[in-house]
Amino acid sequence: MFKWDMFKRRVYQNCSKRYEVAAKLVKPLSLSLLISFIPFTMSTSHAGETTVQAVYKINAPVGSGKFHFASAQSGNRYKMQGSAKFKAFLGFYKWNSSVASNGYIYGYKPRPNIYAFSARSDKKAEAIRMNFSRNGVKKIKAVPPNRPHPKRIAVNKSHLRNVVDPLSAMLAFTDKAPSLTNGTRACNRSIKIFDGRQRFNVTLSFKRKAYAELSNGQSRTAFVCRAKYRPLAGHKRKNKAVSYMANSKGLEIWLVPLPKAKMYVPYKIVIPIMIGTATAELASFRISGSKTGNIALAR
Repeated sequence: MFKWDMFKRRVYQNCSKRYEVAAKLVKPLSLSLLISFIPFTMSTSHAGETTVQAVYKINAPVGSGKFHFASAQSGNRYKMQGSAKFKAFLGFYKWNSSVASNGYIYGYKPRPNIYAFSARSDKKAEAIRMNFSRNGVKKIKAVPPNRPHPKRIAVNKSHLRNVVDPLSAMLAFTDKAPSLTNGTRACNRSIKIFDGRQRFNVTLSFKRKAYAELSNGQSRTAFVCRAKYRPLAGHKRKNKAVSYMANSKGLEIWLVPLPKAKMYVPYKIVIPIMIGTATAELASFRISGSKTGNIALAR
């Protein structure tokens, strides 16, 4: 008699070493990068409350999942939350996470107040909470704690100044007048991010134009941005996974402009990993507000 659970376990064990190498790359960066590459933004000029809801499908060589996102902005105050669920190796490995952030917007720039992240897999759990002041991170609480390591580049006070959390990084993509033709304007920007453990920059530059296929046979122009990940602190020296991501030339984000909403909506995110390529693709998107009206995109 075929024993399905035993078969899944053997598949997992045979691939575990290879997967663990990739996991060391993906786990510290994937959610931070994924969130950072999903810049739903609302202009500070919008009166009343503006809300956004979106779902992304995540696909990787060893599994799949979904990322749900919701945000609301009233005046210059914003709040965001998201959750991700991922399964790999025929469902034997599971990873769930939740993330939330709130703060203020000044001059089209986010000023975070509180950030919280938690994740749980089959083997362990972790949680991070950060409080921000006007100039950067004020307090960090991490479980398990951030312990010093001889090979780890220490995070110092200078690394915590003028940074944003991964969720607030979305607001760095607000544009007073999103261009329908200028890919350089859409892409060219750099974001300083601290996720509670690692300090890194994400820099985007224009790569090419493409077409985003939507439901009902519709399509929209998309700007394909090249993304560059630059680790600064919190990671181990000569870490193969971090080096692979930092040297990768295949990181991409596809942005679809919505001029009426004063924003760019990510259509597709491409993240090369050591065992293949991970992608997050738009499944549904909706924005509602007194200035924007109701705008929906779907595949």
